[in-house]
Amino acid sequence: MRQWFGRLADGDAGADLCSAEVRIDNVAEFPITGPYHGHDGVRRWWSDLRDAIDELRIELEELVEVDDERVLTTQRMVGRFRHTGIELDALWASIVWVRRGKIVRAAGHSSRRGAFRAAGLPE
Repeated sequence: MRQWFGRLADGDAGADLCSAEVRIDNVAEFPITGPYHGHDGVRRWWSDLRDAIDELRIELEELVEVDDERVLTTQRMVGRFRHTGIELDALWASIVWVRRGKIVRAAGHSSRRGAFRAAGLPE
C-alpha cells in the first residue's frame, strides 16, 4: 500500500501493483465515481482524476491492517478543480483488498468512521 501511494505521489497510477481483475470505486459523493476495472481502468481512474484536478496530490495519512487481505487507509487529496478553480483539500478513507501482493479492490468512503463501519471495526 505504501508503495502504491508513493507511486501516486510520483504521478504514476501504479497499475502494475494491481491485479489484472482490480476494481476501483471512488467515494459515491465524488464526481468521478467509477467503477474502474483492470489495469486500463486503474490508468483511466488516475487520468480522470488528473484531468479534473490541477496540481493533484494524494497523501497517505493512516494505514490500518483490518485482516489478512484488507487494509483501511485514510488519505488527503489536495489540488484545484480545473473547471471551477475551487481549491480542494479533502480527507477520505478507503478499504483496499490485497491478495498475493496485488491490489484487487479499492472502495472509497467519505469518512474514516464510515470506512471503519464498513470494515466491521470499532473506530
